[in-house]
Amino acid sequence: MPDEHLMYPRPQAGDYYVHRLLHDMQEDEDLFVEFLGDSDAVLGRYPEVDDEAKKLIATHDYAGLQHRGLHPIMIVQFQRHIEWGMRMTASREAATSVTDATS
Repeated sequence: MPDEHLMYPRPQAGDYYVHRLLHDMQEDEDLFVEFLGDSDAVLGRYPEVDDEAKKLIATHDYAGLQHRGLHPIMIVQFQRHIEWGMRMTASREAATSVTDATS
């Protein structure tokens, strides 16, 4: 099937490493929390991932990742993890500050 008939473009050969990075953050909660706090430090551990992909990931550019050809399920999982992770982190911080204030 020619590429122009595909709903999503085919990934580039080097995008295996981008998928690996997204998968690692999904499976390793400590890595994900670190990414939320210092994305440059985490992305720096993946030298195989090109700068364009790192920028898309750091800025949470889901449409850019889709345009690049990353698997849509990986993008949705990354988006869900980012959005839920930020909410959960904020909730934990709020609960901790309330607990600290009442102690």
